[in-house]
Amino acid sequence: MRLRNVITAGVIGVFLAATAGGAFAQNYPRRAVEMVVPFGAGGASDIFARQFAQIATKYLGAPITIVNKGGAGTIEGMTYAYSAPADGYTILEVTPSLPIVEARNTSSVKFRAEFEPIMRVQADVQLFGVPKSSPFKTLDDLIAFAKANPKKLKIGGISPGALDDYIANGFAKAAGFQWNYIPYKGASVLKAAVLGGELDIYQDKVISFMSLVESGDIRPLVVLSDKRLDVPGLKEVPSSVEKGIKFTQGSWRGFVVKKGTPADVKKIIIDAFQKAYDDPAYKAVEKQQMTDILPGYLKADDFRKSLDAEVESFSAVFKELGLVKQ
Repeated sequence: MRLRNVITAGVIGVFLAATAGGAFAQNYPRRAVEMVVPFGAGGASDIFARQFAQIATKYLGAPITIVNKGGAGTIEGMTYAYSAPADGYTILEVTPSLPIVEARNTSSVKFRAEFEPIMRVQADVQLFGVPKSSPFKTLDDLIAFAKANPKKLKIGGISPGALDDYIANGFAKAAGFQWNYIPYKGASVLKAAVLGGELDIYQDKVISFMSLVESGDIRPLVVLSDKRLDVPGLKEVPSSVEKGIKFTQGSWRGFVVKKGTPADVKKIIIDAFQKAYDDPAYKAVEKQQMTDILPGYLKADDFRKSLDAEVESFSAVFKELGLVKQ
């Protein structure tokens, strides 16, 4: 008799929880939703989040407000989102920076264990190039020199142990050589260093690369991609895969919610964001920012698989560089 009562109570409890979750979802969203951007205001990720949130608001049925938390290399933003209830009212924007935080073990909050993907929305394509005065006319020239002169060539990026560092050294590892990665505090300082002759190689995403290609100040050598880009000024630039280098990492942007968010609520967010992604207004944003060159969109399950693969790759390179915290 006692066992029957326990089982009955358990069944009723599950039913009540499911009913409560369904009722919660029916009332969601009752107020504004926060979109946490783990970067300061004014950068590319902030601009993207604001543009996407504005479009998604009309499909979600409630305002989406941007909360910038740019400290500690995106850890502050992740921690802020983690501290909020798992109720769908806090959505975290994600870039490769947070998988890198996990790979380097620099936060007590484990990104993949504590958050669930909504979708990956867009991706940037990365290129390498050299100043117009460089003796290297092709990627083959550069790699031959780099193999014969380990760590002599200098390539710059933003911050050590971050995405630019991984892209530079991950590419070099895949191509079988080593060069010297030099971190800079900002994009403008980095460009000045390249154009002033402090650096041998320039790396950046397509939209930032184009002005220097069009001015003739930078000669593009390779696009990190499976195939060449159908972009004026870059159509003749070989892809990394075409050159036998299986490395295609670029940046990307997507969204996650805290683990434990009710499934019905998560579905409401996914449906709204999908409609925003399909909206012509967002397609215009992608075209303007040149993030429509190669597919960046991934549904939740595929986004999770991609995150798993990237963390593994990040860990391997950063361990080799001695940048994984024990």
